[in-house]
Amino acid sequence: MLPEWLKYVDEKRRKNLLRILEELSELQNKDNLNFIIIGALSLLIRGYLKYKRCWDIDILFKSGKNLKEFIKNPKSKSLKIVDYDDILMVSDNITSFHTTWGFDRNWFNVDYILREGFFEFYTQNIDTLRPYTESIKMDNRSYQINLYIAHPWDIITEKIFSPRTERDIELKVDTSVDIRHIFVIYDREKDNTQFWHYISEKAKLLKSKKEFKAKLLNILSSAEELGYCDLEISPDTIKIIRNL
Repeated sequence: MLPEWLKYVDEKRRKNLLRILEELSELQNKDNLNFIIIGALSLLIRGYLKYKRCWDIDILFKSGKNLKEFIKNPKSKSLKIVDYDDILMVSDNITSFHTTWGFDRNWFNVDYILREGFFEFYTQNIDTLRPYTESIKMDNRSYQINLYIAHPWDIITEKIFSPRTERDIELKVDTSVDIRHIFVIYDREKDNTQFWHYISEKAKLLKSKKEFKAKLLNILSSAEELGYCDLEISPDTIKIIRNL
């Protein structure tokens, strides 16, 4: 029986994704973690996102050395990798390298990412963060996945601070993927006291708790204007955020 999350991947692309995740499971050093999977795919696998789209794979590396070693490391002979970039793309707060991977005629965008301090943010609780481990059988073949992926509560914390989220709020971008993800996680966890404690404590690793609360309240206050009219934002929830 297929896991629920795989149903939201196009049927023709499922085997390719499973083979890529299996490959990444082999390339990930569990004893001395060299990378972690972040972004929307993490939310899909954890059951937060339930819609079909062309999913990308975002790999956050511990260091530039780990990234270069990853690129050089031997991979399955049947894996095809096409590099979109000739060199690492460097901007103010992120370094990236864009590729696409395929084991068959289908392809998945795979982005290699470096962000100072963010690997430490996502792996700060590595002792309690267990890898996603599952054996998935499809068409008489079992795919073995054993892969550290980002905690959804870390993802929402990072997105609340993201300059891209701030820009989308200012411009009232009602198609913003980041804002959608924030609202999806918030809506699922808003009554969970452990959630609020967790994200407020992790926020301190990025910036101040005061700034975190201000940004989150600003995002929630924009929900209706952005088309999220059914999102419940109760006075009790606002009080919880202010008292974090």
